Amino acid sequence: MTKSLEIIVCGAGITGLGAAIALKRKGHQVSVVEAASQLQEIGAGIQVPPNSSRILKSWGLESKFMAKVMWPKSVAIRRYATGEVIGRTKMNPILQDIYGFPYWFIHRADCQNILYDAAVEAGIQILLGTPIESVDEKGPTVKLQSGQELRADLIVGADGVRSRTRASALKEDVEALESSQCAYRATVPVDLMNSDPSLAHRMTDVNANLWLGPDGHIMGYPIRSGEMYNLVLVSPGKASVGKWNEPADVKEMRSHHANWEPTVQRLLSHVTTCLKWRLAYIPPLERWVSDNGRVVIIGDAAHAMLPLLSQGAAVSIEDGAALAECLDLVIDLVDLSLVLRAFQDLRKPRCETISKAALSLVDLWHLHDGPEQEGRDLKIKQDLINTVVEKTSDSKSSLDTMRDKLVPWMFGYDTVREVSVD
Repeated sequence: MTKSLEIIVCGAGITGLGAAIALKRKGHQVSVVEAASQLQEIGAGIQVPPNSSRILKSWGLESKFMAKVMWPKSVAIRRYATGEVIGRTKMNPILQDIYGFPYWFIHRADCQNILYDAAVEAGIQILLGTPIESVDEKGPTVKLQSGQELRADLIVGADGVRSRTRASALKEDVEALESSQCAYRATVPVDLMNSDPSLAHRMTDVNANLWLGPDGHIMGYPIRSGEMYNLVLVSPGKASVGKWNEPADVKEMRSHHANWEPTVQRLLSHVTTCLKWRLAYIPPLERWVSDNGRVVIIGDAAHAMLPLLSQGAAVSIEDGAALAECLDLVIDLVDLSLVLRAFQDLRKPRCETISKAALSLVDLWHLHDGPEQEGRDLKIKQDLINTVVEKTSDSKSSLDTMRDKLVPWMFGYDTVREVSVD
């Protein structure tokens, strides 16, 4: 029979809470430690593609998400200077018809709150206001900043891009690689959107807009059942790596987009406050598992990636589901090392391939006006997926074997089935 484990999850973000739910559903005793004293209303919209909505539905959370999500019909890809639509990626209901599960937009805080409530309801102990100092694989133990030590059979590091678990237990003292890009996050309330005749229709239009421009791009769509319009604006800038709630200068944000089309100008005129973070990613790590197989890292701690494919949260949710399935093979604690390395071997190639593809999109999306940009736009009009694959492939990349199949491979992934097959 599968052994019930005492497990500590470090981090109560989407990754940590998702993993805790998946592990608890398998009969393990799970505790979560989190530095923040309360869940904060930070962030803005995130995307939930079919490969993660599949998992959330399997956890019995579909009805909770249905009350908070938006169902985009398509993403219109636009020229930054004119707003001309150069391509359109169809989403719902086509993606659900193809993959069996929907594509949602949701506020990050709403997603985290749903997972938090589900974890509490499942009987998972969540210790807020409990920052960790380090993790020792020998116990394994979590040493808190208060001096207290917590012991478990297994420790799961879901503590983000600046992971203390990774640095202390795995000795992977790797620094996140910073891009030259900074992401501004802002939301515009529905009353302000509706007060502007040129924008009001966007609150009832459940489609997303992606503007591509020199050195930057903008993604915009309604969230919270049309209560606000979400904006993520990527452009050159500086911010702290790993901080999601650093206040930003609205005037600075507007100045980066002074030459963008009138709709963008109108949207930004209604932004009163914004936050920013530095786009960064973790290069491929040597390992995700400690030497003794009693500590494992997941999510951004293991594979933080640029957000251009909107897969960061999705593959992190996959991590938790895959870890829970793998631990079904543990009969005795001596099995942990072998099982966790099998988990690592299953997850690392997928996450690193998606991270590499997202990184390559920066140059593709941020071209300056000219022949290369015109060629890109023509290719987008012809076939967006082919453009992505062509731009991300090289002679040594695993994407060579997935030409014309990148998106189906991402969206159609069934985590539980893949664990069973492997």
